[in-house]
Amino acid sequence: MHGAKFSILQAGRLRTAGGWPRRWELSQRFPADACNPRRRAFTLVELLVVIAIIGVLIALLLPAIQAARESARRSQCSNNFKQMGLGILNYENVHKQFPLPYVKKPKKHAFLVHVLPYLELHNVYKQYRFDVDWSDKNNKAVVETDIAAFVCPCAPTGRKYISDYAPCLSIKDPPQKPLLTAKVITKRTNWDGLFHDNKKGDGPGVTRIADVIDGLSNTFMLFEDAGRPLKYDGRRRVSGTISGSQWADFDNRYHVDNLCGGSRLQNCNNNNETYSFHPSGCNYLYGDGSVHFISDLITAETYVSLFTMAARDRIRDE
Repeated sequence: MHGAKFSILQAGRLRTAGGWPRRWELSQRFPADACNPRRRAFTLVELLVVIAIIGVLIALLLPAIQAARESARRSQCSNNFKQMGLGILNYENVHKQFPLPYVKKPKKHAFLVHVLPYLELHNVYKQYRFDVDWSDKNNKAVVETDIAAFVCPCAPTGRKYISDYAPCLSIKDPPQKPLLTAKVITKRTNWDGLFHDNKKGDGPGVTRIADVIDGLSNTFMLFEDAGRPLKYDGRRRVSGTISGSQWADFDNRYHVDNLCGGSRLQNCNNNNETYSFHPSGCNYLYGDGSVHFISDLITAETYVSLFTMAARDRIRDE
């Protein structure tokens, strides 16, 4: 009976002599459960921490993404202006004068109609009839053409046959008088822009390069009046619609009539005033074909100096 079993003494000798069964030894060192541990799941607290971190990252990245998109849209708006600037200057090169801001007689036509062939829009131009008004039924098909180059990508979508760009003819009174009274601008003898009415005020004025005494690089030529026919006051959409929104509309032009914030002449409203959907400013096409972004913080004196074409005023650095 004693020979059939290992005694404690014999087992010790076997282990010392290296004769201990290897399999038995491993099973003692590494239990079966140790080779297949159970995986521990995330706790609720850990999951909430991860979600919070992701939320913070999104909050940090979203403004940057929005800023990048706005920058791209503003750049596209600037490219639209540059394209139109080339067309206007090519027109001037051929006709030795800038296109009229509108045509009143014998039939009514808009400014942009005349520059169509210089914007590589020959097919649209060929369909347009100058022997009838722009709104005549014979022009209905052509004026109801959407032209992407006339639309600012920052402005509301869904509008038809519109232009977010227009000539601005002069600075009226108001806002002349309030600005002069407040002594934030100096008096001018000429308040006309590059595009303007004639001296009698009963038709368009003719402008040649020599007439722009203040210099093409110091004079606004084309302006943003975005969002029409929808109506905006400040940054709020309000009820009502605005005329002159279509690119072929005879009324697609305006004068500076409004003032806001004491002395600000842009982004007050889009009721035929200079207005954009860019944050804190507007794009402007200058007489030399360059495009500049003008901040809402520009002083009234500098703005008026850039607006007028022959006031012999000096642009102040800001």
